[in-house]
Amino acid sequence: MLSPYRVLDLADERGAFAGGLLAQLGAEVILVEPPDGNEIRTSPPFVEGSTGARRSLVHEGFNRGKRSVVLDLAAAGGRASFERLVAAADVVIETGGPAERAARRHLSTEELAGLNPRLIHAVVSPFGATGPKADWAASDLVVAAAGLQLSLTGDANRPPLRTAVPQTWLHASADAAVGVIAALLERASSGLGQMVDISAQHSWIPAAMHYGLFSVWGAEDPTRNGSHVRIGRVVSQFDFPAADGHITLTFLFGAAVGPFTNRFVQWMVEEGACDPRLGAMDFIDFDPAAELSTYDELRATITRFTATKTKAELHQAARERRLLVAPVSTLDEVLCSQQFNERGVWRDLQIPGVGRPARLPGPFVVASPPVMSELGPAPELGADTDAVASLERPLSVPSPAAATPVSRPLEGVRVLDLTISFAGPIMGRILADHGATVVKVESLQRPDLTRTAGVFLGGKSVDHATCFAHYNAGKLSAGLNLKGEGGREVLYDLVRWADVLVESFAPGALERLGLGEAARREINPDLICLSSSLLGQTGPLAAVPGYGNMAVALCGFVGVTGWPGLTPVGPVGAYTDIISPRLAVTALLAALDHRRRTGEAVQFDFGQGESCLQLLTLGLLDAQVNGRSWEGIGNTDLFNAPHGVYPAAGDDRWVAVACTTDEHWRALAQLVGRHDLADLDGAARIEQRVLLDGLIAEWTSVRAAEDAMGQLQGLGVPAHAVQNGSHCLGDAQLAHREWLQEVDHEIMGSLPVGTSTIRLSRTPAQLAQAGPTLGHDTHSVLSELLGYGEERIADLAIGGVLE
Repeated sequence: MLSPYRVLDLADERGAFAGGLLAQLGAEVILVEPPDGNEIRTSPPFVEGSTGARRSLVHEGFNRGKRSVVLDLAAAGGRASFERLVAAADVVIETGGPAERAARRHLSTEELAGLNPRLIHAVVSPFGATGPKADWAASDLVVAAAGLQLSLTGDANRPPLRTAVPQTWLHASADAAVGVIAALLERASSGLGQMVDISAQHSWIPAAMHYGLFSVWGAEDPTRNGSHVRIGRVVSQFDFPAADGHITLTFLFGAAVGPFTNRFVQWMVEEGACDPRLGAMDFIDFDPAAELSTYDELRATITRFTATKTKAELHQAARERRLLVAPVSTLDEVLCSQQFNERGVWRDLQIPGVGRPARLPGPFVVASPPVMSELGPAPELGADTDAVASLERPLSVPSPAAATPVSRPLEGVRVLDLTISFAGPIMGRILADHGATVVKVESLQRPDLTRTAGVFLGGKSVDHATCFAHYNAGKLSAGLNLKGEGGREVLYDLVRWADVLVESFAPGALERLGLGEAARREINPDLICLSSSLLGQTGPLAAVPGYGNMAVALCGFVGVTGWPGLTPVGPVGAYTDIISPRLAVTALLAALDHRRRTGEAVQFDFGQGESCLQLLTLGLLDAQVNGRSWEGIGNTDLFNAPHGVYPAAGDDRWVAVACTTDEHWRALAQLVGRHDLADLDGAARIEQRVLLDGLIAEWTSVRAAEDAMGQLQGLGVPAHAVQNGSHCLGDAQLAHREWLQEVDHEIMGSLPVGTSTIRLSRTPAQLAQAGPTLGHDTHSVLSELLGYGEERIADLAIGGVLE
């Protein structure tokens, strides 16, 4: 889909995934490397036991499908060649703060624009291209601490916990890919390039879902509590034991989830494992805070019951009884998954020096026609240097002579949003942020989960949910009853109107509405459609209902987030609901560009969980190549020490510290008064990590987290206080990024919601309004967008079609 575009990739491991996504979408991605290679080639883990050159599995996993040219930017000839490449390129991707990029002799955005005013310049950095922390030192752990999610992950009586397979840079890279394609779409009209500024800290904040916004909505900050968060007195729980491991159970209430809880309780009653009194209750309207003793009794009953069943038995019951249950899979089990095997998820990668091929995730979405690219192996250093002369010619077509700039890249794009929960609505939110007109079709009979989730302000109805207002900001709401013929006729007209349809019905439901692929093509042959589901539209688990926490368990994220010997807890909440929409939107934006150039409309089968396997590439690859386990290792880093989350003065205050170089450790050793240990190399530090962790904890425990952070950053040591939502409100860097914005809501008044994590320099995202009340825009959608007259609208209202 992106075959006309050339990308120059100067990114290290922090941004490699961005170029990898663009390569999957068909772009020509060229690694521009110094004579000794990009730093990613020296990033562990490596292929162990190989007699050949040392091979980084980070490079092998995330630079698949790219080319490599070697240029010495410090030499006149190399700089001249690079400038000619820039003049012929569409995109440059790089990583690091301003000082770091300057030290590498990288060109500024202004210098790049002087060589090529059509160029898109994407920068992934820890804290953003500008602001008081722009040049702060960081690592995956440090970004996780600064970006809120870490404070909510882990057990209540232990330090905050990271996911062992690094995640933060992957979220930032996905945002970079979205920003790049959006900028390319806008460039088709204006002929102008711009900067895409991505802060990993800002990109990571949504990984905590909406919990980080509780304090700005007037509620108490949630706290970590194992597999879910604790909100007030309610000790939420998703992790439950099985006879042979662990499962996740979406143990919630309300209109969206309550029916599933009812069915689970009825199953326990049938088997004599539950008090019939509980079975007689309706958990749709159940309020655990008001009936805490009943809630705790039910939680204990479920714990006893699931412990008597194997993971397979519980999962089979989920399929037969429509329960929200999924087994917690190890990485080995993920690789053997029947669902992923039948879906054709895996691709074999033969790494030189490794006897047998390793399995890695293939394209992150299934497309019809098959427009995704199959990636070859990562390139050898300088493999394409001899082709530099041919690469100095433009690949894409020139921009139009008559420039017509727009304020946002997706102005004029029409989106029909038939999604619920988190993952689907976030897709529409991203598109709306960047200018698309997004019509969300809703019904009281099928309420969006975000309308039933707190915090509620001014009432408890579906129109008082701040959660919905945040995830659906900028959209229009059309209330339609789709059960009758009249509602379906309106829906078909919306399909005719739309450029893009996103839906998250159960597999097969769209066909039952008369909107299967053949019908859609007949109604609107130009429609791009993305069907989002937990694990895809096909395969043995396709029909299993579920939310993101289930995908997190099935895909291996829970197993790689836990302490040694304790129950794995996973990243907090429905983690895949937050990252998968970015991947889906890259596909949708690429499809819009593809349709613009070719007239072809692509259809997507998007498995939320399987798309996120991309984020476990490193753990999956290392487990197969080296037999190394990434599960149950807490905050230990397998390749760097000291590395951890250490206690600070005060209640539940912590500071994350990560020494990734010898220089970091020497500065830290001097600070804590252990000059005798300052010369320990990396291997020695790993061997003595327990001693070093104790020394750091002793030093941090008597200091405020912010004071410890300031002293460490002053020495160039990656460190950050662990921040919850309230702490983020006082973060000067996030304030500089304007991570929150007050918007108007019809009932709740002025309401703070999160802003876009993607910063485009010339056509920035805009946020005009909060997510609307249900049916707020029904009349205007029918009259202004579809052209219905007042008489027809009145007939629809009388017929019960409108809500």
